[in-house]
Amino acid sequence: MATTYDRAAQHDLVYRRSEHPTTERLEAVLGALEGGDAVVYPSGMAAVLAVLRHLRPRRIALPRDVYHGTRKLVGSEAATGALSVTAPADLESGDVWWVETPSNPRCEITDIAAVARAAAERGVVVVVDSTFATPVLQQPLVLGAGLVLHSTTKFISGHSDAMGGVLVSGDGATADALRYRRMEDGATPGSLDVWLTLRGVRTLPLRVERQSQSAAEIAAWLAPRVPVVWHPSLPDHPGHAIAARQMRDFGGVLSFEVEGGEKAQSIVNRLRLFRTATSLGGVESLAEWRRSVNPAAPEGLIRLSVGLEAPVDLIADLGQALG
Repeated sequence: MATTYDRAAQHDLVYRRSEHPTTERLEAVLGALEGGDAVVYPSGMAAVLAVLRHLRPRRIALPRDVYHGTRKLVGSEAATGALSVTAPADLESGDVWWVETPSNPRCEITDIAAVARAAAERGVVVVVDSTFATPVLQQPLVLGAGLVLHSTTKFISGHSDAMGGVLVSGDGATADALRYRRMEDGATPGSLDVWLTLRGVRTLPLRVERQSQSAAEIAAWLAPRVPVVWHPSLPDHPGHAIAARQMRDFGGVLSFEVEGGEKAQSIVNRLRLFRTATSLGGVESLAEWRRSVNPAAPEGLIRLSVGLEAPVDLIADLGQALG
């Protein structure tokens, strides 16, 4: 937990904003999992901002379905004239093609390798937000991405008690530049959050495997009972074939849609085992009427983050809430 170090001791540590053993350990672990060089931040949004400040693109392409915080930040930057939001076809050298797969909240799937090939022809940098997948299910650097981003607050820490973000680059020089800028900006994560995240990584594969299996079981149960279910495990999901090819499993988040916001809110209010809360990726199952925090979400969409409870109990809870 130290912020400063004894300069007379036989080590190179000086001040926490520059370097810290636990931070370095978490970066080593996350870098190894993604196959690159990791730089951690105090939140996922801090990592998003770090990407934009480092790359300084003139143009950026966002997917149709993307985390609303990312869209809002990019919109704020565009309003200042720092960059413009455009279609992928209009990107040029040095611009950014932002990919989020699976996406939030519809779990839409993007073919990372295909995007990387198209971007490389024009010198465009591909940034992949892989928060829903985690390094356990998907490794974008191997598929050709330039940078991978995670909100470690979610599955990686996994216990709803630590906030953070990480960028992973296949290029050590890029990671060094990000780390130096982080020190200048003072965007260093707190000691306890870093330690708790490192603790969470120890069970990450076990948790993600169980959550993915449970989410697929719940998605299959919901499919004949509601108008729309968004989870790539379903054969009729538009991204099913791509997800089956580029992911090891389909992830622990799913969404479904009902007729209108009033009904969606009523269903969420009747849930007993699912907690009504924002965020995702923890050991407890959460349900959220997404329109309550994201005005751009479909009116009747409910997002489920599946935890470690027995699937039969979660399905029973959904059954009584749906009526």
